[in-house]
Amino acid sequence: MKIKYVIIFVMLLIVGNFLRLLIEEKNIPEIEISKEKNYKKDKAKKDTDLTKSNVKFDINSIEYKDLLKLGINKNKAEKFVKYRDEVGIIKDVDEVKNVSGFGKSGLEIAQKFLFVDNEKIQNSRQNYGREITKYYINKSNEKELKKIGFTNKEIKKLIPEIEKNNIRSNVDLEKIIGKERYVEIEDKIKFIE
Repeated sequence: MKIKYVIIFVMLLIVGNFLRLLIEEKNIPEIEISKEKNYKKDKAKKDTDLTKSNVKFDINSIEYKDLLKLGINKNKAEKFVKYRDEVGIIKDVDEVKNVSGFGKSGLEIAQKFLFVDNEKIQNSRQNYGREITKYYINKSNEKELKKIGFTNKEIKKLIPEIEKNNIRSNVDLEKIIGKERYVEIEDKIKFIE
């Protein structure tokens, strides 16, 4: 007898839900999408998407929010800002390849939308509120050597010399990496504390 009531109750629930769905389906209002609203939405999207513009940004003053508008994801934008804060001043757009995880696509975006204002760099303390960070070469670890701009091949040569404290001057460093490379990174290095 109890089973009979349970079966009737379950069947009533099923029929009731079926009828509710049928009634709700018939009462769905027809929504008309206004072309004006779509236009406003598209315009707002254009205002926040800078990838279709010809605007170039100073690499040393671009803000996090503008990096996002250029199509750089949040994680990479955060790493870029952190890197720039650590190195002080970026002297070449290609330096973004030193940012962890930036990769080829990030470098392409940087080359397309960012530039270095060489005049402002001359007086970076006044213009940006920071200067190029200098690293003591004999106290630098692999991570700091990457920030300076050394390649993996150069780092493999430098680490044993750093451990032996063999780099005492620019002459010692030039012997290891060559004069051309030294000129590129000399303003980021200190030899004596």
